[in-house]
Amino acid sequence: MKNTLTFFLIISCYLLTISLSNNLLQIESKIFDFLAKSYPNSVVQNYMESQKKWWWLSYIVTPLLIGLKVILVAFCLNFVKLLDIPALEKVRFSEFIFWALIADSVFIIAGFYKFVNFYWINTGYSLEDLQTYFPISLLNLKEHISTEKWLAYPLQLINLFELAYWIILAVGIRELSNETISYAKSFGLVALTYGVGLLFWVGIVSFVILNASY
Repeated sequence: MKNTLTFFLIISCYLLTISLSNNLLQIESKIFDFLAKSYPNSVVQNYMESQKKWWWLSYIVTPLLIGLKVILVAFCLNFVKLLDIPALEKVRFSEFIFWALIADSVFIIAGFYKFVNFYWINTGYSLEDLQTYFPISLLNLKEHISTEKWLAYPLQLINLFELAYWIILAVGIRELSNETISYAKSFGLVALTYGVGLLFWVGIVSFVILNASY
């Protein structure tokens, strides 16, 4: 019950950020301007009409993606039970899910941060800015580091919100151990479980982007 309520609260916040972006940011006009550079007006118009027809799709897909992400993160964290730590051997999978949900709330803050940035601060944005910008990340310095497309996702992941995510997971692991392990060891356990899973996922995404570029 606790996990269900937390999940619905988090999803509600995600959907709120999507609604704010769709209704208050100039997304449609940015998409139109971007496509108009490469395609005939009739093609662009047809695409925009289809976008309006399927406007509700993001509201359906988002809960599914967030739910899948939370389950995968909890699955990774569950491997701490194999590391011969008595205090964690009897932790239930649902407890890992709860802390994965709590940690994911930091990305809601990131979503609001992004909305505020484009609505009040950086109002001269392009479609590419909307698609690639992530608050307080190395991706925003990509041009100064590297312009390789396959590096975009790894650079996006190096941000303060991801660090906060790791910290919350580490706090969760320590709480689940009844505070019998240190914060440093708890953070190390997150690195050995979620960190390895994340590294594997980043490798797959970067590989796909790299191959799609050629």
